[in-house]
Amino acid sequence: MRLSKQERIGAIIIVIILILALGGWLLVKPKIETIGATVAALASKQVEYDGDVEKAARKGPLKDQIIKAYEDGEHMADMFFPEFTAYQADQAFRAFLEKCTAKVVVESLSVDRPTTATLGKNFYVNPAVEYDLKTYATQGATVPADYAAMIARQTKLNNALGDIQTIGASQVSFTVSAIDRDELVKFADEINSYVLDENGKEVRKAIKINGLTLDYWEVTEKYEKLVEELNEQAEEAGKKALAAATGLPVEKKEETPAGANPANPAVGANGLPGEEEEIAEIVDYVYSWSDTMTFYCIERMQDPTPVLDAQDGTST
Repeated sequence: MRLSKQERIGAIIIVIILILALGGWLLVKPKIETIGATVAALASKQVEYDGDVEKAARKGPLKDQIIKAYEDGEHMADMFFPEFTAYQADQAFRAFLEKCTAKVVVESLSVDRPTTATLGKNFYVNPAVEYDLKTYATQGATVPADYAAMIARQTKLNNALGDIQTIGASQVSFTVSAIDRDELVKFADEINSYVLDENGKEVRKAIKINGLTLDYWEVTEKYEKLVEELNEQAEEAGKKALAAATGLPVEKKEETPAGANPANPAVGANGLPGEEEEIAEIVDYVYSWSDTMTFYCIERMQDPTPVLDAQDGTST
C-alpha cells in the first residue's frame, strides 16, 4: 500500500515530534534537573559563604575580647596562690612568718591536705525592726536618696561579682603565743594585710583566718571584785538601817585577817601564821591563739595570644 504525499508528510511530522519528545526527555530534562541542583547548591554555598564572612568580620573584635578577658583574669589571679602541695603550703606559711614583725612564738603547726573552698559575695545588712504600726505609718513614703543609691550600688556589685565559685584551698593550723595581747592582734592584722612583691608591684594575697577572740580576765576579775565590794557595802548599809529601825543589835560579820587561811584563820596560806604567799605562774602572763590560715589557690590561665596568632597565621 502506497502512502499519499499528504500521508507521508504527516508521518514525517509525527516522527519528528517523537524524536523531539524523546530528545527532550532523554537529554534536556536531566540537564534541567542538574541546573536546578546546581542552583540549590550555589544558594547553600552562598549562605555558608555569607556566614563565614560574618564570622571573619567578628574575628578581630572577638580576639580583642579574649585578650582583654585574659588580662582581667590574669590581674585577678595575682591575688591568689598557685595550687599548693602540703609541703608548699608549709613553705608559704613560713615565708609569711619571715615577714611577720609581731613578737609571737609558734607553738605548733600542722598542714592539711589540699582541698577546695567556696568564695561568694556577702554584704552586711542592717537589721530592720518591723511592726504593724510602723508599716502602716511608712507606707507610700519616699525612699531616701542615699538609701536608693546604696541599693543600686549593691545591685551592681552583685552583678559584677557573680555567683559562688569553688576554688582550691590549702589550710595550715597553728598555735602562737605572746606575752602581750597586742602582739596577737598585730599578728592577725599582718595576716589580713599580707602582701608579696610580684613582678615589681605589691600584691595583697588571698588568705583568711577564722577570727581572733581575746579573754581579758583581769577586767573580769576587777569588775567581779568591784561588785563584791558594792554588795558588802550594801549589806553593811542594810544592817545599819535595820538596827536603826528596830533598835536591836545586828550581828557583825567576822572578817578574816589578811593573808590568813580561810579554812583555818590562825594559819596563813603558806602554812605560816598570818602570811599569804603569792606564786607567779608563766601561764598567767602568756596569751595563746589557735586558728587555721587558709591560702586560696587558683591556677593561672594560659596566655591565648600564641594560639590566636597561629589561627591568624601570624605566629613566628
